[in-house]
Amino acid sequence: MIPVLRRRDFALLWLGGLISLLGDRAMLLALNYHVYRATGSTLATAAMFAAYYLPTMLFGSMAGVFADRWDRKRIMVITNLAQALVTSLLLLVRSPEWLWVAYAVLFAQTTLATCFEPAESALLPSLVDEEDLVPANALNALNNNIARLAGPPVGGVLLGMFGLGTVALLDAASFLVAAALISLVSAPRRQAEETTDMGSIPGSALQRTWREWLEGMALVRRDRLIGTLFLVAVITSFGGCMFDPVFAPWVLSVLHQGPEVLGLLSTVGAIGGLTGGVLLGRFGRHVRPAQLFGWGSIGGGLILLLMYSLTSLPAVLALNFLKGVPLVGSGAGLQTLFQTGVPDRYRGRVYGALGTANALIGLVSLGIAGYLAEVVGIVPVLSLAAGLTALAGLLGLVMLPDARVRTEPAEETGVTASTAQ
Repeated sequence: MIPVLRRRDFALLWLGGLISLLGDRAMLLALNYHVYRATGSTLATAAMFAAYYLPTMLFGSMAGVFADRWDRKRIMVITNLAQALVTSLLLLVRSPEWLWVAYAVLFAQTTLATCFEPAESALLPSLVDEEDLVPANALNALNNNIARLAGPPVGGVLLGMFGLGTVALLDAASFLVAAALISLVSAPRRQAEETTDMGSIPGSALQRTWREWLEGMALVRRDRLIGTLFLVAVITSFGGCMFDPVFAPWVLSVLHQGPEVLGLLSTVGAIGGLTGGVLLGRFGRHVRPAQLFGWGSIGGGLILLLMYSLTSLPAVLALNFLKGVPLVGSGAGLQTLFQTGVPDRYRGRVYGALGTANALIGLVSLGIAGYLAEVVGIVPVLSLAAGLTALAGLLGLVMLPDARVRTEPAEETGVTASTAQ
């Protein structure tokens, strides 16, 4: 893990991501609490989550087109600067009458993040060697868990002491710092054939964008490896999102515990994720990505299946810690497979399409989980979600090869501008 952080450009990208994630986690907690306190409505609070998920579903796939067309580092710097500006508008939210601004800000901020994420994921493989991709992705997973641990407490304290405006200023400052750090990254120039001169392609700008998007979707459909990666990723997302609406009811209704235990479980899970990230950074380069994803998903799914069948709080806490270790490996393995299996010139579009698919599947999964919990009960739904996680891992072991970095699509895909049309 440390050798990867010694790579200056990756370290700058990683640190910028960590700082902005800390600000995001602080702001999300503050916004959710502020909206519920101002309205007393769980529906109004749920609408915040809709504003958070919808942009990725609506714009994620198209955002990937621009991640392949434009300079990826520049996209990340500009979107961070724009997010800082947008977030500062929360200073206007000083009464319930201005609450609509909070929804608009969250929607706009997530829309900008939709442009940032495929650019970041597509750029990362050019900053580290192939053998360092697993540790690098493990460090990114470490970022998420550090932010889960530190961000919400900071947001809660600042909200209670100084109000929403102070949290907004903190989040805006985190974006500015991230933009400054990423601007220092020396990203290698992409090869000429991978940065197509759009002026040489006939048609309007809209037609060219549509043509590029179709090429990316054709690659997803026709390339066996990428199609398989999408399949296991969608199954993983479907199972993962099923946990969200029924986890708190499980704590309250099955474990018969209060919000303090709910928070404790979240903290313990984040510590487990941190532990998994550290172990993966140390030993991950010795494990093949497909094996890492497959066995990580199977192990995490089985641990979750056992955890949701128990009612002993000490046992649940222990298992909640343990499941973080294999699940971090699962995520890093799948991310590495995407980065090595998708040619650079298509990587942004594939990541954009994946974000859109995951957001859509997530919304469907949330609705199904909420309905099934009313019909068959909370524990069966959680068990189904755990089973889907393990199933994704099993499919990964059977269907996924360990790809090397590909600079062009497999010949059998037949993806060209003409076939995409």
